[in-house]
This record gives sequence, C-alpha cells and structure tokens, in this order.
Amino acid sequence: MREAASIEDLEDDWRVYLAAIEKCWIKVERACQHARSSFQPWQGKYANERKKNALLRYLKHARNSDQHSIQECLGKKEASSSMYVEGGPGVTYIEHLEIRGGQLVEYRGNKPLIIENLPNRVELLPVKDSNKWYNPPKEFNDIKLLWPSPLDVAVLGLEFYENFVHAAEEKFFPAGKH
Repeated sequence: MREAASIEDLEDDWRVYLAAIEKCWIKVERACQHARSSFQPWQGKYANERKKNALLRYLKHARNSDQHSIQECLGKKEASSSMYVEGGPGVTYIEHLEIRGGQLVEYRGNKPLIIENLPNRVELLPVKDSNKWYNPPKEFNDIKLLWPSPLDVAVLGLEFYENFVHAAEEKFFPAGKH
C-alpha cells in the first residue's frame, strides 16, 4: 500500500489486505483443530478483542462488506485545518481565544487547544455489513489516528494478527514439535 501509484491501486491493495488478515484468522483455527478443546477458550481472548476494539471490528466488517457488496471503501479528502478543545459543554472553559489574520495569537482555557492541519489524503469510508454501519476507527489501543488512513489502520491491524499467529504457534506448536 505504501507504494500504490493511484487511489485505485491503494484500494486494490486494501482489499487484498482485508482478505489476507481474515484468512490468517481462519488458517490458525484450522491448524489448531488437533487441540480444539484448549484452542477455543484460548482464542476467545482474541475473538473478544476483535468484537470490542473499534479498529479490529472495522477491519472484520470492512472485509465482509468488500466480499458481499459493491460499496466504495476509500475516499479522497481535501486538505483541511481545524481547531478545537476536547470536552464539551460544562467540561471545557475557554477564557480567551484571539486569532488575527488567520493566525492564533493567544489562547487561555482549562483544556489544551488542539490544532490539526491535515494534507490532501485518502481516508477509509464507513462500511455497511448485515444492514449495520461501521465507522472507520479513530484510535487503536491508546494510539490516536489523525485520520482514518488505510495504511495506518492496516499497520495497526497487522500487528494484532501477527501477535495472534505468533502466540498460537508458541502455544500449540512449540519449537521442535511440528
């Protein structure tokens, strides 16, 4: 995906990635049939994480959506700038905010001012699977994503699946016992 020459190439690579990580999941299940009674409870921790974690849930449903629909999965976004304070009514207090000529001059408040300048980019789009919509993730295990970049999401998701495969190999196929 890093070397994609066009949005179409990136989209093709994204679809291949989605299929490959799901295939890893299924292949580990098949490889561990010999230890099914201990594998299934062990796998439950990972299955639970796939259900609860927004990034992993998105990947699973994006793959299903790709396999069973014709919807677009990526979209181009123009460069943008934003400024905000996290919190909301009753939580955030802005004492003073001064902007001159499009530049921030002074800010005082009870929460940090967050300024985001995002480039032209390609973002993941919401996907529909079994009549339910899934939004692209905004974070993964305390790592905030600046935007739902296919590459960033893929790298973070791949880390989970690599850990799953490695842990299964260690537990169910100890060295020298293949």
